[in-house]
Amino acid sequence: MHPRIDMKTQPPTILCPLRMEASKVRPMAARHGWDVITTGIGATAVESAITSAPGTGPLVLAGVAGALRAEFHPGGAYLVREVVTSTGLLYSPLLDDGIRVTGADKIVATPEDKAALAEQTGAHIVDMESHAFAVLAESTGRDWMIVRGISDGVEHHLPPGCDQWFTSSGSIRPVRAALDLARRPGDLVHLMAFAKRTATAMRAVAALLDETFGK
Repeated sequence: MHPRIDMKTQPPTILCPLRMEASKVRPMAARHGWDVITTGIGATAVESAITSAPGTGPLVLAGVAGALRAEFHPGGAYLVREVVTSTGLLYSPLLDDGIRVTGADKIVATPEDKAALAEQTGAHIVDMESHAFAVLAESTGRDWMIVRGISDGVEHHLPPGCDQWFTSSGSIRPVRAALDLARRPGDLVHLMAFAKRTATAMRAVAALLDETFGK
């Protein structure tokens, strides 16, 4: 699948919520002369980044997401065409096909919560930015699309409150994380596993971006 636009004449700006996500995309983006912005986690952060994004080319949200269906395994990367928002579905203007994502304003941590959200929305994956990104990108008149890698399968649990371990610029808050881990030392294993899965998923995201846009 190829986007309906020539990325050589209209280079994209890539938005990554976390620094650990952006670090896997930057080498590929640098080869093509594409801008990469680390936005921070959540709707407010990505909205702020869109308003200051350089250029006039497409906006591409790239990062990790959690699977809502068992067939989506950690490490895979997908083009997203359909976004569930508070007012209905929005469709990427650049894609004819792709999976569906739903946004959430807090982490969807348990298998039970994931199953309920899949049933409610018909989505394949969930993240914390796509619902805000699609609405605001659409309002700017710029083309947009989303590429997500799977960091968590339906069976994975995430540490409670781990979205608060990151700053508004997408860097980790070491003190906050350390305090939470001191109270719940078992979460360290989950955090290390998440970091490893994120690195694998983002390498797949970078490869998909390169394959889709870099030719």
